[in-house]
Amino acid sequence: MATPNLNPRGESVLRTLIEAYLEAGEPVGSRLLAKRFPEPLSSATIRNVLSDLEDESMVAQPHTSAGRVPTERAYRYYVDRWLKAEAPDPELEGRLAATLEGLDLDPESWARHASRTLAEVMGGVCVALPLPLTQSRLVRLEFVPVGPGRLVAIWVGSLGEVDHRLMDNPWNYADTVLTELGNYATAQFAGLTLAAMRSRLLEALQAGAQEGETLRTRLQELASRWPEDGPAGDPPVLVSGLGRLGGLPEFEDVARFRGLVAAFEERGRLARLLNAFADRASQDIQLLLGSENPYLDGWPLATAVRTVGLGPAGYVTFALVGPLRMDYGRVMGGLRWWSRQIQRRQGGS
Repeated sequence: MATPNLNPRGESVLRTLIEAYLEAGEPVGSRLLAKRFPEPLSSATIRNVLSDLEDESMVAQPHTSAGRVPTERAYRYYVDRWLKAEAPDPELEGRLAATLEGLDLDPESWARHASRTLAEVMGGVCVALPLPLTQSRLVRLEFVPVGPGRLVAIWVGSLGEVDHRLMDNPWNYADTVLTELGNYATAQFAGLTLAAMRSRLLEALQAGAQEGETLRTRLQELASRWPEDGPAGDPPVLVSGLGRLGGLPEFEDVARFRGLVAAFEERGRLARLLNAFADRASQDIQLLLGSENPYLDGWPLATAVRTVGLGPAGYVTFALVGPLRMDYGRVMGGLRWWSRQIQRRQGGS
């Protein structure tokens, strides 16, 4: 869809309408807008502006006699232009700090505790997907000898995590060979999981490729001895706070709320959502509005996704889900503060 063509007055009316709707959750009429608008405008003038906004698909009128509500397109316009993430006040900081307890636990135990607290504190549904480092994507691979027949493999992953694995080196490869193997693996297989890297190596050898044959063979020998983390299984998807959405005006209809509950019971769908945005969410919060979330696109929901690393234990991707009528400044500011605290405790920047 093309960029909205709004003049300064249209932008100002739109912003006023969105902020009024975020506060009250009720369709906003021209009289209320006239009272809240910073400049004196008649109701008739505001109605004309609202008509223009409706033509731009920025507002909608649920009922003929009702006021207007912002559309998904309007929320994106608002977030991109006017959103200011608010630093959490002391009370919110204290409540968010409660999620930091138990960071030294395994990812699933901590994620269960953190997701329940985040859902309660931020007022939405919190979905969490804890993953061990075997799901990490390669940024750099190094091999360092530590004595006869032994070496340490250092895996630097896409979320900033560093994993050390002690491995057998029965061939006693020299330092220079190990350095060359690490450089080759990094150049050829960056962005792949360990399982995918093994698969690529096998495919290359089966294809009979000659270039780098010796390196590939040696690297495959090392990969075959990489310690396993145990049997693979579907990672647990944790959901907290779903009942809170039932009390919101957007989901007062019982049938609609039941449909929403059914959507959140599809754990495979939620896992795909969290996996799809995990890498980008490791850099900053990814905010998906309505249909921007391909896994919950049939619902008027906003989804804020953030991935946090837990050092050698792995990492967890969280998604805080609420109505499009979300307090974006509070949610974005709170999640940024919270993720920074986790990074500091893990020794990150």
